Amino acid sequence: MTPSAHHRITSSTGFGVISSDAIESGFRKVDRKFFVPKSNEDMAHLDQPLKEGNVHISAPHIYGSALEALELIPNSPLSFLNVGSGTGYLSCIVAEVLGPRSLNYGVEVHEDVVEHSRASIEKWKNVREKQITGGKRLSPTSAQAIKRAINDAAPHIEIIHGNGLQISASSGESVVGFDRIYIGAAVERENLPKITKLLSPGGVLVGPVDDELVKVVRIG
Repeated sequence: MTPSAHHRITSSTGFGVISSDAIESGFRKVDRKFFVPKSNEDMAHLDQPLKEGNVHISAPHIYGSALEALELIPNSPLSFLNVGSGTGYLSCIVAEVLGPRSLNYGVEVHEDVVEHSRASIEKWKNVREKQITGGKRLSPTSAQAIKRAINDAAPHIEIIHGNGLQISASSGESVVGFDRIYIGAAVERENLPKITKLLSPGGVLVGPVDDELVKVVRIG
């Protein structure tokens, strides 16, 4: 990890944004530089939002607050939905926290942002794989065995092109509901029920609604 990345995380914990070890660990394992707009890589570790066209990534402290509010359970089989998943940065942090038994879906309306996020996630996964293997050259047999082991232990992340407000609650994973939902794009309050209906019983939703960070817990 670069010193600037470490400083960014330290600043977030110092201001009380990140309080749990699991969330801090997730931040440390997912480098923001892979997800920022291409022309902003030199500012990747600053605590500020960055935008280029449709590609937008919020300031790290914003994500820190949202991740803490989501009440993630480390190494659990929770399902996660990111509505307006953007660059995929937050989805990857969630995947690191929840672990390989979890399900992780992102829905993004802009096709160019979907392409950016998929490429960013792939770059992050490649670096993650090299860190696990130590960057050593391996025989084909050993490399394949390690590759399978890494894939088995890798967090599941799937980014889908579509409108999160049009997700049906009667098909696919939505039938049983999602344990955790983050709204990555601001929505109007009247549209909130379209997303809260996707929660499983006991599920938690966090996101900006009418410029205010809202938390919803489904009871029963």
